[in-house]
Amino acid sequence: MTPLMFNFWLELALLVALACLLIYGIFDTRFQLARRKGAAAVLLLRRNSRRLWALIAGTSVILVGIAISPLPGPGLSVLGPLGLAILASEFVWARKLASQIKERSGPMQKVTQRVADATPRRIVIPVCVMYWFAAVSIAIWTPTPSMVLWPAASILFAPMFLWAHLVLRATRG
Repeated sequence: MTPLMFNFWLELALLVALACLLIYGIFDTRFQLARRKGAAAVLLLRRNSRRLWALIAGTSVILVGIAISPLPGPGLSVLGPLGLAILASEFVWARKLASQIKERSGPMQKVTQRVADATPRRIVIPVCVMYWFAAVSIAIWTPTPSMVLWPAASILFAPMFLWAHLVLRATRG
């Protein structure tokens, strides 16, 4: 095992231990306060523990998206908004950020909706497959570094992902 891998696993183990201690501390405090103060303290701690879990889950989803962005596939363009949505369920700042992103992407959504309305469903999957086939072809036949290619392909896939979603969810007459 290389020293770099050892450091990674050591840091990961320390992070997990810290998270477990934090969670144990929250639940231990919850039970102690329940015995002393009553139901109001339990409700406050329940809300705070729910916020903690949303923070851990949302941040983890975003970090996984960042970690896998050098790999082939959509990565952060799918996991980033998902993590932000998890964070927005409990935090005002994340709700405001999601709202600003939604407002600023309005023109792109309108154009994408017009294109999606005119697109038959049967071509969505072949178009997405061809997109990723092109990215894989660039990775194989050009000297483009994967740390540049896959995040760029993922970011450029975001409008296509929105288009595919709009085409597939549309109710056709």
